[in-house]
Amino acid sequence: MDKIKSVFTQYKGQSRSVYVLFIGRLVTSMGALIWPMLAMILSRKLGYSSSQVGIAVIIIGIIFLPATWIGGKLADKFNRKKLIVLLDTISVVFFIACAFTEPGTMMLVFFVIAGWFAYMEGPVFESLIIDVTRPEEREMAFSMVYLGKNLGMIIGTALGGLLFEHLLQLAFIIDGVTTMISTLLIVVFVVVVKVTDLEQVEQNSYEDDIDADEKTMRVLMDRKSILVQVGIYFLTGIVYDQIIFTLPLYMSDVYGANGAAYYGLVSSFNATIVILFTPIITKVSAKYSELPKIMVGIGLISLSYLMIVGNAVFMVFFAFMFVFTIGEIFNMLGTSPFFSRRVPATHRGRVSSYVYIAFFVGTMTGKGMAGFMIEYVSFAAVFMVVAIIGAITVLISYLNYGIDKERFPKLYQRSLELAEELEL
Repeated sequence: MDKIKSVFTQYKGQSRSVYVLFIGRLVTSMGALIWPMLAMILSRKLGYSSSQVGIAVIIIGIIFLPATWIGGKLADKFNRKKLIVLLDTISVVFFIACAFTEPGTMMLVFFVIAGWFAYMEGPVFESLIIDVTRPEEREMAFSMVYLGKNLGMIIGTALGGLLFEHLLQLAFIIDGVTTMISTLLIVVFVVVVKVTDLEQVEQNSYEDDIDADEKTMRVLMDRKSILVQVGIYFLTGIVYDQIIFTLPLYMSDVYGANGAAYYGLVSSFNATIVILFTPIITKVSAKYSELPKIMVGIGLISLSYLMIVGNAVFMVFFAFMFVFTIGEIFNMLGTSPFFSRRVPATHRGRVSSYVYIAFFVGTMTGKGMAGFMIEYVSFAAVFMVVAIIGAITVLISYLNYGIDKERFPKLYQRSLELAEELEL
């Protein structure tokens, strides 16, 4: 009974900043009504054909790429809280401008501008999570932010669907207002943790031993396990993205007109599993270091695709989504803390932007590969190839484990001490 109770009580005793980040991400995701509906807006409101929608989404993604890089550069030069306020304010202005614009080219332009500044904020927000948390509470902080995001998405997706047909303008306003509320919460209540405020045992020397003017690539070459992990994130993008790209096409091929509805049911199951199992997996995996979690996560995600090869039984897709989501949770609990504990504070924004870009390029590569194979080979071939790429990714992660232990021995010593404490 005590073990079950500890799953829920593990989130007690976190700093105020962690709880504010959780609430802020929850509120933002609740109001994020527009992004999931981008394809429908382009097709239903702007009259784009299916091929035009695909091209438009890729072009918008390419436009957003430099925003991520610029955001990372700015995050390492200026106050991150003030940057978030500035970028969010600009984004909100253009989101609300969409509400007062008739569906058409100008609305799309405003939408892309709003999204551009929102993407700039990505590396800044990721860096701020690290700034306001002690090294030992990072995993719990990322777990809570991840939970808040998924809780909010359940509400946001449902609300967006209700407003899409007749009240799209209201959806833009809600998106802008919730973003601003989240920003104000961060500005007022989030406090950056200073190294001087930490006890000696809490400090992580790897975060504070580099000059701010040091070239990012030089930092990555010196810390090779981080550079390898950026490459792993590229491969992860290829594997992960098939749940968004290939799965809905596959279910439409299997179930015809019912495919979209069935895909919606299976996708909503993803968020349910995240909410139910993130606390459990956070607790169970607490004594393990980051790379083993990443290996388990990518391994499960890759394995899940093999479960649906040639299988048209609907319930199997729920089993697939369960295994996939458990893998997704493990991967999240490993990836974000991995970078946070190894990247110098002076370079967090820039390295975060590299990670964002690597993942994005991976997703685009995955779409192109899968699209070609679906047309000329088969869905089964896509899933088999993706599983093989996943297995290669796990192997590279395993090899990187040795590189990482050699470069960051203090982190593994601390992980061992924490594991022993948890056993007591």
